[in-house]
Amino acid sequence: MNQPPSSRYRNYCRGLIGVVGVGLMLATVAVFLPVSQMAIIHRWLGLGDFPDAPITIYLARSTSLLYALHGVVMFYVAWHFDRCQMLVPLLGFLHVVLGIAMLGVDLNAGMPLYWTAGEGLPIALTGGAILWLNRRSSPASNR
Repeated sequence: MNQPPSSRYRNYCRGLIGVVGVGLMLATVAVFLPVSQMAIIHRWLGLGDFPDAPITIYLARSTSLLYALHGVVMFYVAWHFDRCQMLVPLLGFLHVVLGIAMLGVDLNAGMPLYWTAGEGLPIALTGGAILWLNRRSSPASNR
């Protein structure tokens, strides 16, 4: 069964948003991770000793929770794509901005190259892909 190109791009856009949402929801695990496990992962990532301080633990858990909640929003938009269509360009744009901002944060914080390359750029590219797919899914773009 052949779909019109706009329908195919719509499904790709919806799928990308849903996959990103599910991936972000996995951060829920880190909200409940014991501090000893955080320290092991921190060391394994080559980031040195984990600073076992209340603010560090708070920031690790609250950031993970925000990632997870953002994932729920993304998954909701994917699941209710037609109803939430007006949010899709905003989500794409915000991911581009977030990716660029995270690149700056990572560089300023002195994060390892693998971290810097694996965070900001993929977030920005995902946002760009959402914008591109959403634009291609518009019936007007297929004239």
